[in-house]
Amino acid sequence: MFSLMDKVPSGIEPMLKDLEEHILNAGLADMVAAAETITSPESKCPELLANYCDMLLRKTTLSKKLTSEEIELKLKEVNKDVFMRYHKAHLTRRLILDISADSEIEENMVEWLREVGMPADYVNKLARMFQDIKVSEDLNQVFKEMHKHNRLALPADSVNIKILNAGAWSRSSEKVFVSLPTELEDLIPEVEDFYKRNHSGRKLHWHHLMSNGIITFKNEVGQYDLEVTTFQLAVLFAWNQRPRERITFENLKLATELPDAELRRTLWSLVAFPKLKRQVLSYEPPVSSPKDFTDSTLFYVNQEFSLIKNSKVQKRGKINLIGRLQLTTERMREEENEGIVQLRILRTQMRKRISNAQLQTELVEILKNMFLPQKKMIKEQIEWLIEH
Repeated sequence: MFSLMDKVPSGIEPMLKDLEEHILNAGLADMVAAAETITSPESKCPELLANYCDMLLRKTTLSKKLTSEEIELKLKEVNKDVFMRYHKAHLTRRLILDISADSEIEENMVEWLREVGMPADYVNKLARMFQDIKVSEDLNQVFKEMHKHNRLALPADSVNIKILNAGAWSRSSEKVFVSLPTELEDLIPEVEDFYKRNHSGRKLHWHHLMSNGIITFKNEVGQYDLEVTTFQLAVLFAWNQRPRERITFENLKLATELPDAELRRTLWSLVAFPKLKRQVLSYEPPVSSPKDFTDSTLFYVNQEFSLIKNSKVQKRGKINLIGRLQLTTERMREEENEGIVQLRILRTQMRKRISNAQLQTELVEILKNMFLPQKKMIKEQIEWLIEH
C-alpha cells in the first residue's frame, strides 16, 4: 500500500490521516465494548465475585485455609451492593444444605450489613432466616424424641425438617409439583400433624424445590451415598424396583409428574454431571443438550457407575449431585432489586434535599448498569420507606 501511494503526489498524508482516524475509532469502539461487557446487566463479573464470597462462607478448601478474621476481612472488601444482590440466594443454599463453614461469621456478616446502612427490611429478613434454622433444630429434636419408638414410613432419625417463614426466605419460591416416593408421601401427614399440635392456625406449604436427601446406590462395583435434590430422588426411584429396565422420557414424565422443563434439567444433571467421569444414568440416542430429549429417548441405570479418585475406582463414598439449587426465581430477583432501590434512595437522600422527579431520574442513572428500575417500583419503595 505504501509503495503504491508513494508514487502519487501527496498520497501518503491522506492515507496516514485516514489510518489514524480508523485506529482511533476502532480502538475506542473496542474499549466501549469491553466496558459494556463488564458493566452491563448481563455481565458475569458481579455474580463471579458473589460466588467467591460464597466459597469463603461454605465448607470449601479455600475457607479451611483461612482464619475467621481473614475471611471476614476479605468479605468486607467486597462491594456491598454486589454482595447484597447475590448474598441471600447463596445464604439460602448454605443454610438449607447445612454447608456453612462458620455460623458465627455468617451472623457477623448480617450485623455488618446492618452497620453499613443496608435496608433494614433486607437485613431483618436475613436475621429471621438464622432464627428459623435454630427453631427448626429444636423442632427436629422434639419430633425425633416423640417418634423414637414409633414405626414411621422412614426412621425419625433420618428426617430433618426445616420450617421456614415464607416472608423471610422468599415470598414467591416456585411451587413445583412432583410425585414423591411412597416412603416420603406417607411421612408428610405425620410431620403436619406434629407441627399443627404445637402451632395451631398455621398452614404448611411443602417446597420440594428447596428439599434434598441422601439415597444409597448399590451395583456390582460398590455402594455409594448420593446427595440429591427431591427431583433427582423422584427420578431415580423410577428404577427402585426395576434397576435394569430402560424407561422412556415420556414414561418418566408420567411417573414423576414433573413439568417438562424441570424433568429435562433434572435428567441432564444425572446423565452429564460435570464432576463425574461415570454418570449415574445413561441414555440413547446421544444428544447435545436436554432440549433435544424426545418422548422416546431411553434412560437406564449405568451399572458401571462408580466414584473415581486419582484414577482409581472407589468401592464406597459419598457423592454430591445437587450442584446449585435453583433458588433464584424471577420474583426473588425482583425482591433483591427492590432492596437495592431502597438503599440508593436512602443514600441519595442523605446527601441532599431533592425533589421526587429528580430522585427518580438520579436513581435510574445510578442503577441502569445493574438493572433498569421502573418508576412504579421507585414510587412503591419510597412509600414503603416513608411508612417504615
